[in-house]
Amino acid sequence: MGLASRLKNRVDIYQKIQITNEFGEIDFDYIKLKSLWAEVMPQSGREISGKGNTIYADISHKFTIRSNALTNITKDMYFMFKNQRYDIKYFNPNYKYNDSIEVYCSLVVE
Repeated sequence: MGLASRLKNRVDIYQKIQITNEFGEIDFDYIKLKSLWAEVMPQSGREISGKGNTIYADISHKFTIRSNALTNITKDMYFMFKNQRYDIKYFNPNYKYNDSIEVYCSLVVE
């Protein structure tokens, strides 16, 4: 199955930028960089016990995108897919096929 037939999900990528706030201080914000097609696959999930007898979920997903769709990917970017945020943990080129990048993300639940 070719890459084009697998990229069925429209996702938005957000990039961190430096801004100056109303007090003249340097701050950071995120802006939408672009929309692109991706394959989104769940990878793993687990429950983690936190302080104060709380439990939270750590859910990982793999986003597969074309190599030339996002040439300057960094770890401070994040994806938005179906109104959920996915923070980038790490990314690798697809070593078998040079036409894609595999981006591993954590689902952010707020």
